[in-house]
Amino acid sequence: MAATVLYKSAFAQFAFCLLTLTYIFRTIVQRIENTVHSLQVLERNATTNSLVPFSQDFRVHGFDIYWDSLDPTELTFMFVNHQRKGSAISIFRHQVGAGFIEHVKTVKSPLIFSPNDVVATSRSTFYVTNDIRHKSGILHKIEILLGMPWGHIVYYGPEGIASKAYSGIAYPNGIARSPGGGLIYVAASSEPSVYAFKPTYNGALQFAGKTTFRGFVPDNISVDVATGELLVSGFLNTFEMFRYNREVLFGTDARPASAIRRLIPSADTRRRFAEESILIHSGDLLPSTTTAVVQRRNNVRRMVLGSVMADHIAICDYRL
Repeated sequence: MAATVLYKSAFAQFAFCLLTLTYIFRTIVQRIENTVHSLQVLERNATTNSLVPFSQDFRVHGFDIYWDSLDPTELTFMFVNHQRKGSAISIFRHQVGAGFIEHVKTVKSPLIFSPNDVVATSRSTFYVTNDIRHKSGILHKIEILLGMPWGHIVYYGPEGIASKAYSGIAYPNGIARSPGGGLIYVAASSEPSVYAFKPTYNGALQFAGKTTFRGFVPDNISVDVATGELLVSGFLNTFEMFRYNREVLFGTDARPASAIRRLIPSADTRRRFAEESILIHSGDLLPSTTTAVVQRRNNVRRMVLGSVMADHIAICDYRL
């Protein structure tokens, strides 16, 4: 599952705190004063150069927002877009204060065939996780049930070329970037682990350590840019989670338990992270919690929880 809530605390100065969901060519944002607004999803008409509604499929999975301190008034949105003619990464620009995001380009490649989540490394470059190799058939069932390490990470570089950055991961899911960009973090749901990688000059990823969980299946990762700490959301009962996702539209009594783990990066590659559990809930708070992010406003720090299948978010006090 991919993130339905994303927060970059550096954006608070621009009055953007939380991107919660996309729905029928609009992007919903929560501003710093707690009001909710929608951004239209638009593109330029090639003939008139006027802004018109986005004409491509917009079926969003994971996404990221990139901010460049050299031009702090412009944000770059990158979406995993499961279009009917093949999955892609759709890139948009947004001028802070405008009521829309504008399509820049849609990136397609034979290497981007089962994308789950994306992390931007510049306005035009990114890493994306391909969670599985086989999308159907008996090999798909084997891959999922046995947790085969057949997923990989793709890098899309400044030359406009996609390449495999790292292979041999069992269901690579959420992906995130350290505040300085020196590390890339990936949740491997079927292992279950969180990896740390160092990007190299050509975009390939060099293994830099990992932590493996017991009784916890990681889904998405967010990074607290103020501390460098990771918040990892995940599930305590995957069968109940699958049942909830399957039945929720028609009514279900399933309440998949979820947890949030906090990982503190360490320079020791033998133990890349110090780990602690900061929240466990039975599913009543937010069933099938898929994302947890830190939100800072003035001197108040909170944790915002999102779910790919829920109709609401949850906001909790976040104290050490």
